[in-house]
Amino acid sequence: MGFRLRLALFFVATLVTVQLLTAGLVYEVTRHALISEGERQLTANARAFEAQMDDISARVAGNVEVLSLDYALRSAIAERDRGTVLSVLRNHGRRVGASRMLLIGLDGRVQADTAGATPPLTRFPFPDLMRSAYMRRTAAVVATDGKAAWVVVVPIYAPQPVAMVVVYVPLDDALLAHLQHLSALPRDLELAAQLTPGHWSVVARGDRHAGMLASLVAAHQPLPRKPRLTVVDGQQYMVLAQPLQQPASSRPVMAVLGYSLDSALQPFRAVGIAWGSLLALGFGVGLLGAWLTARSVARPIESLALAARRIEAGDYGAPPGMPRHDEIGQLAATFASMTAAIRQREQHIRHQAMHDSVTGLPNRAAAELAIDQWLAAAGSAGGAVLMIGLTRVPDIIKTMGHALCDRLMLDASERIRRTAVEAYLARITDMQFMLWLPQADEPAATAVAIHLLDALNLPYQDTDVTIDGLPSIGIALAPADGSDAATLLRHAEVAQFAASGSSAALSIYDAATDPHRPERLSLMGDLREALEGSKLSLHYQPKLDLGQRRIEGVEALVRWQHPRLGWVPPDSFIGMAEDTGNIHRVTRWALATALAQAKRWRARGLPLQVAVNLSARDLEDRELPARIGALLAIYALPPDCLTLEVTERAVISERDTAIQILRRVAEQGIGIAIDDFGVGQATFAYLRHLPVSELKIDQMFIKHLATDRNDQIIVRSLVDLSHRLGYRVTAEGVESQGALDYLAAIGCDCAQGYFIAPALDVDGFAAFLTARGGTVGVRTPP
Repeated sequence: MGFRLRLALFFVATLVTVQLLTAGLVYEVTRHALISEGERQLTANARAFEAQMDDISARVAGNVEVLSLDYALRSAIAERDRGTVLSVLRNHGRRVGASRMLLIGLDGRVQADTAGATPPLTRFPFPDLMRSAYMRRTAAVVATDGKAAWVVVVPIYAPQPVAMVVVYVPLDDALLAHLQHLSALPRDLELAAQLTPGHWSVVARGDRHAGMLASLVAAHQPLPRKPRLTVVDGQQYMVLAQPLQQPASSRPVMAVLGYSLDSALQPFRAVGIAWGSLLALGFGVGLLGAWLTARSVARPIESLALAARRIEAGDYGAPPGMPRHDEIGQLAATFASMTAAIRQREQHIRHQAMHDSVTGLPNRAAAELAIDQWLAAAGSAGGAVLMIGLTRVPDIIKTMGHALCDRLMLDASERIRRTAVEAYLARITDMQFMLWLPQADEPAATAVAIHLLDALNLPYQDTDVTIDGLPSIGIALAPADGSDAATLLRHAEVAQFAASGSSAALSIYDAATDPHRPERLSLMGDLREALEGSKLSLHYQPKLDLGQRRIEGVEALVRWQHPRLGWVPPDSFIGMAEDTGNIHRVTRWALATALAQAKRWRARGLPLQVAVNLSARDLEDRELPARIGALLAIYALPPDCLTLEVTERAVISERDTAIQILRRVAEQGIGIAIDDFGVGQATFAYLRHLPVSELKIDQMFIKHLATDRNDQIIVRSLVDLSHRLGYRVTAEGVESQGALDYLAAIGCDCAQGYFIAPALDVDGFAAFLTARGGTVGVRTPP
């Protein structure tokens, strides 16, 4: 037996022995680990089952608490109207999935039972649940008639307790299967109840019938309160019986949870078969490999081939040394020299590709890579990106050339380094630096930014030239403003652009005001298509004349039913329309649509006045008065049928232009109303310069008008002073009869709000007028 054969046999025998020992050890370790995992899972699943029961209790209790506020139910209870009580209980029981609903009097007697199983005035069998319901949400599992149910008790207050509602939610096979589908509960789940003393029965099962309770009963084993390994139908199971929350007088109910050890080991059997196959294959391969590796001639060649493959993959580490002096040794030495030369050139090229040539700082690509690596390693630790821009760089280049600008940027990078020593600094563009502060929150990032502004605001001296860089800094925070470097840099740049136009020269990214968000751009494109395709609509909120108690007019409000997003609130697109200039098109469409509808109403004998809102951008359009006059002429409408509503902010933002435009509009006989009056900056002295005919008091003063004495004083004063100055007054946001009566009592001219009617489409407004008997009035000129 030669050396090569002995080496091969020794290698294979060792391999087989180690594999067999490893297989036995792995099997035992795996089995014990699965037993421990089964105990852990059963304990966790028991807690999860209790938590799900609590969730059901919270959901049902929440729904029943809503029911307890039902005025019809409380009235029926007070009037002892058992039929109405049963109807309300049945309807609500269907909504919460209850099989039975009871109404219990404070004396503990059943007043109503939707199942009809309990005679009236029979005492509720679980008085301890009633007692605890006054202090906290009360729920428990009970077993009755061979079934289990989750009982929730909720008191009804009016405002003192008048009765209690009891909800029976069936704990049946369907509910357990549903809970298993929604969570990680085991498939082996049974609900056991001791319906007769000493005898447990299954009242509900999950989606797999393992027969755990039957096996335990057949083996005369008690239900285990801790995980126990047992045999169920010839298979090994970990079984745990979890007691459920029950009233004192109920029969015991337990949740029996199982963990199949055989099922858990099933995947490893396939691994064992694969291992045996690999062992057989390894026997033959190992024998051949041991024979071949004995030949020492192939070893250096294989080493050089491995080194060549590493170089191909981008690894330029030095190959292992070979202390040989023959031709193979010379080849290995030459190969090592070549590897070192390639490594040096690669490092130089990579440095040039990832660094700025002027400052030597990492460039944008290197910065993104470094930040992404840090975020991946640190998880949710977060950090802050500071985008530092020198806004005068383009002017400096045009005036003094690139050489001076490069010296300025080098000086700025050194100032930033001295100010933020521990931070990661990179040059992103010709006029921007980026500073990465790991684990920094908003206060820490703001403090660093302030120090940087102080350092960069010092003028740069170059021979006889003094230059101010005018720095500005934008801040984006991770992960709130982005979870990757590209997003953070983009958002920090948006904030830096905002900061360059502000006096503070510092801005923190705010997604709500970011005009470059993709969804904002998409929504604006959809808005343009909606305008072109007539997909917008106007709803009309009635305006009630309080003196004559007749509908005087309406306010036209834009509504958008998006084909993909559904209803889009006006606040979501009006502001964007103003920012992008599309508000002019929206206003023109709203004016034309509202006047066309006013024409149709007048043709039907409804001389309603229509109010249309204008934005601040509309008051910059000097062609607006002529455009409105042309629309009135097209529809042959008198000017007094139209009122334009503007906010205080819209008028104040462009005061001189706005006053000129509003005066030209008012000269045509069109009404001007100040919307949301009282919450802006306008005063009565300022309003005297405007051609205003009406003030609309903001809803914040009207919402609690019926009960708030201070709001009553404010509104009375506003109405009185407005009348003395010759303005009509409309109260917005009327939501109660008390507020409406008070406004009428103090002489307020008009009111609008949800108590009168919400904004309605054309058909809904027609139905509203029909319900009021068609009471439409015409404003009498003053």
